[in-house]
Amino acid sequence: MNIASIQTLTNNISYYAPYGILVLGNVSCICNFITFTVKQLRHNSCGWYFLMSALFDFLYINFGLFTKLSSEQYGSTLQNTNLAWCRIRVFLTWVLPCFATSYLVLASLDRCLSTSTITRLRSFSQVKIARRITPIPILLYSLTTCHQFFYYDLRPTCSPLPGAYAFFLSMYSIIWTSLIPQGCMLSFGILTYLNIRQSRQRLIHPVAERTNEQKRSRTDTQMIRITLIQVICSSILLNIRTAYYSYTVLSTSIAKSNERRAMESLFLQISSFVFYLNFSKGFFVNTLSSKLFRRVFKQQLIKLCHRITCGKVHMAPKDERQANPTKAVS
Repeated sequence: MNIASIQTLTNNISYYAPYGILVLGNVSCICNFITFTVKQLRHNSCGWYFLMSALFDFLYINFGLFTKLSSEQYGSTLQNTNLAWCRIRVFLTWVLPCFATSYLVLASLDRCLSTSTITRLRSFSQVKIARRITPIPILLYSLTTCHQFFYYDLRPTCSPLPGAYAFFLSMYSIIWTSLIPQGCMLSFGILTYLNIRQSRQRLIHPVAERTNEQKRSRTDTQMIRITLIQVICSSILLNIRTAYYSYTVLSTSIAKSNERRAMESLFLQISSFVFYLNFSKGFFVNTLSSKLFRRVFKQQLIKLCHRITCGKVHMAPKDERQANPTKAVS
């Protein structure tokens, strides 16, 4: 491919991909809201974490993509002319995905604890504890990311200060916002799998010894499956962005041809939208991985359609009376 072809492909991806991800992401988040707000899942600790993750998925997809579209396709110059907006946008586009990912980390930790052979650890897998923990990721990432309010400036575009801070920001992104949460998710996922295997091995013993082991609720079992598959998918999608970001840091001192720069620009756009895609996948992964999720979502859709239909039926007589007041008086 020549440079012109690469640039054309980059422009097409930059133009069309945001709209597709906006549609997929909003459908995914709204359907997750419909499902995880059901009492059966909302009162499950893991379900609560998924509900919070879906909330920040929704906020990030819409805020990030709408502001990206406004500056790249609709001519808005606010980000590069207003310092306050520059810093606010940078801060939110960093912390919102961190919030969403951190609740997935907590969900994987919760499933790890719920499958533990130690009773004390299993006792931490409760929705009341999950609700108490909810503010911690918000406070943690807000405090550790607030440096962007001081070290981003208009130079003349919105960008970090060069030198030591730019290098720090690269390491911060790769290690703190990528490798650590991904490593935690994978570690908790592996431990959950090992706990389940160990639990199944204990089921070989006589019935008198395994009665309590066989009583794990169907909801918890389904949530384990959802969590493990979500962790695997998130790790794959997030690592694509991390790998590209690591490459850009390591190759800053390398002399590059125009064709290589064009290819890097293409991969930058692809990795950026893959990153957004990670926060749009939730509902589709949940639907494919869990019968319980599909059943609850179907029930909620039926209830919603029933309410809409009943509302129209109840409104019809009232509309008729308004249209024919003399009939109502007689």
